[in-house]
Amino acid sequence: MRRLSEGLVTECEGSFVEAGIIAPPRTTSILYLIEDEGPQRITAIASALQQFHPVIIDWVGKLKKLDLITTAADPVDRRRTIVSLTDAGRQEVLKIRTAEVAITAAYSALEIETGVNLIDGTTAWECALSDKSLSVRIGEYDARQ
Repeated sequence: MRRLSEGLVTECEGSFVEAGIIAPPRTTSILYLIEDEGPQRITAIASALQQFHPVIIDWVGKLKKLDLITTAADPVDRRRTIVSLTDAGRQEVLKIRTAEVAITAAYSALEIETGVNLIDGTTAWECALSDKSLSVRIGEYDARQ
C-alpha cells in the first residue's frame, strides 16, 4: 500500500508542476478544508482529516513557507493555532480543483481497467478494522485451530 501511495503522490506531483500548482499533493486536503469550512485550529484539521497532529503541523509548515496559509494564535486560547488561507492559497485551491478533474478521470479509468475501486476498498477495510481489530481477528483464527 505504501509503495502504491508513494507512486500515486509522485505522479500527482508531476501533474501539479505542469498545472502551476506549488502545494504538495498530500497537503491539498488542508487547503480544501479551510476553503470549505473557514479558518481551523490545528487540532480540528487533524481530527477532520484523520491525521496525526505532528503530520498536520509539518504540512502546515510547508504550506506557510509557500505563503498559501497563515497561522495566528487563537484569541480564545492563545496556546492553540488558527490556520487561514491567504489570497494565494485561495488561488491555489482553484488551480487544484481544475487539475483534480483530470486526476479523478485517471483514477476512474484505473478503476475500470483493474476492476478495483481502491478508495472504496480501503474505506471498507478501515471500517471493518475499526469494528474488529486485526489482532482480534488473528486471535479468533488461532482459537479455531
